[in-house]
Amino acid sequence: MKSLVVLLLSSLLSISVVQAQIVTIPIPGSPLSLNVMANPQPLQNIYNNPAATPYQLWDDGYANVPLPFTFPFFDKTFNNSTMYSNGAVQFGSPVNGFPANNTFCCNGITIDRNTPSAYNYSILMMQTDMYGASGNNHYSLGTSNTMTYGWYNVERLGDPTNKTSFELKIDNTGGIDMRWTGAMISWNTPAIGVIGDASKGEFAVIQQGGLNQNFSIPGLTQVTTGQTPDIIVDPCTSNPLYSQSCPGYQAAYLIQQCSSNPLYSTSCSGYQAAYTTQQCTLNPLYSTTCSGYSSAYYTQQCTANPLYDTGCPGYAAAYLDQQCSINPLYSTTCRGYAAAYHDQQCSINPLFATTCTGYASAYHNQQCTANPLYSTTCSGYADAYKAQQCSLDGLYDRTCPNYSTAYATKMVLEQQGTASIVATAGTVARNDPANQPVSTTTVSATVGSDGAVAVGVSKTGDSNVDKAIAPPPPSANSATAPAGAVQLAPPPPAPQQQMAQNEPKGNEPKGGANKQEDKKDDAPKGTGGNSPSQNTGNTQASSDKPAAPTARQALQERREAAAKAEAVEKGKNLAGEMGKED
Repeated sequence: MKSLVVLLLSSLLSISVVQAQIVTIPIPGSPLSLNVMANPQPLQNIYNNPAATPYQLWDDGYANVPLPFTFPFFDKTFNNSTMYSNGAVQFGSPVNGFPANNTFCCNGITIDRNTPSAYNYSILMMQTDMYGASGNNHYSLGTSNTMTYGWYNVERLGDPTNKTSFELKIDNTGGIDMRWTGAMISWNTPAIGVIGDASKGEFAVIQQGGLNQNFSIPGLTQVTTGQTPDIIVDPCTSNPLYSQSCPGYQAAYLIQQCSSNPLYSTSCSGYQAAYTTQQCTLNPLYSTTCSGYSSAYYTQQCTANPLYDTGCPGYAAAYLDQQCSINPLYSTTCRGYAAAYHDQQCSINPLFATTCTGYASAYHNQQCTANPLYSTTCSGYADAYKAQQCSLDGLYDRTCPNYSTAYATKMVLEQQGTASIVATAGTVARNDPANQPVSTTTVSATVGSDGAVAVGVSKTGDSNVDKAIAPPPPSANSATAPAGAVQLAPPPPAPQQQMAQNEPKGNEPKGGANKQEDKKDDAPKGTGGNSPSQNTGNTQASSDKPAAPTARQALQERREAAAKAEAVEKGKNLAGEMGKED
């Protein structure tokens, strides 16, 4: 719609019209403007034109009036209109049936954003409850580019004394020509104005309220003086921020806030740039595009990890800590160095310190290695202990390596002890035998490692003690020299042994004197009794030849030889049996 032309005429005013003067009034916040005739023009009275179309509308009537052109009105275009008897024209599709606008009856409507959509896209010339009593009060006249609507001598329903006439002319440019001859309206209040989409604020109000007999339109009463009328427009049209209820308020408010602060909303133009600047100011690490990002990133990494770069503050200390954490032996300054060194040495040698794990076990093993008899828990203790005991006493265990020899020796000694001849020394003096010392001689046998058995007279009664005491070198002439070593050999024939053992005692001298002599012969060396060596001492001193043994000494020697032979044979047999058992 290019412009809205309002031609205000009044026959009640005595005006001499010579030339029309047009005043343009812009509508704030809208592309529309009102061109108002400062000098009113007369009605065209189209009812006198034969080309005009009459309509009998009567009360609350209407007629569809097609347009021979396209009429631009606000944001739409139209090719059809409807003329209402109640002083209004509406644009749109033809009306069928009773319209939703109630034929614009009866009081003038209130024109604002809340106007019902049924009244949209209409021009209100004198909208109220009007009536044409004669039946020929309404006409239209169209051309190729204009359309005129006329209401003539119409009255307020029920009041024939109040009559008025007015005309509306539109054209294909969107121009609007509104003319009135007078208005004497009672009872109802009229509405004069134009409405597009009221919800969008597309409207302009020329009159809202009653008109008196003087046809006093506020702002238009002094039109002859050249003053312009007051045009009431929707304040939301000129300023969407006028009220939060204004359509477009949110969008306008957003624009207002974004202009003052682009960070007001993410939808603001320039929000992203402003947000980036804000975040970079708060934290240069927000984006790699921030000024100072590189320096801030370096500082951040050094703070998080001084090992990030050798130039980081605290790098040397951090590197030392790192190496010490990997290996506390890295430096003597490492925390835990002493403990780590201790553990290292202990792992090499548990005997490094008594605090080493495994020290007790290692020490035990060391001592056991040096001496298996260190502890009963030593490996090999049993064998070592057995070897020790076997070395002390071959009879300790039958598994001793020298058990056979020791047992043979024992048996020889037992046999010898049984068969030994213990002689009680007799009295040297025939008349006082009690005053003579008694000497006891014990025959002992020793088995060597080569199996040889040495038999002799014990000096102490214990062959082990005899070994410890070095014997004096024997005299060649001594009759009491120890017997030589006897090699173990097969025993003599049994009859011979029996004969040696059971030699008749008839050969022995009878009487206690003989017994005393036997004891004297058997007396040990070095005793106080008269031994054979003592008895023959003078003979040895006078002659180098040994004295011939007496009959008793010869008998004693034979007995000893028989006992020795028997003991040796028994020891040999026993040793053989023990070897078989082992």
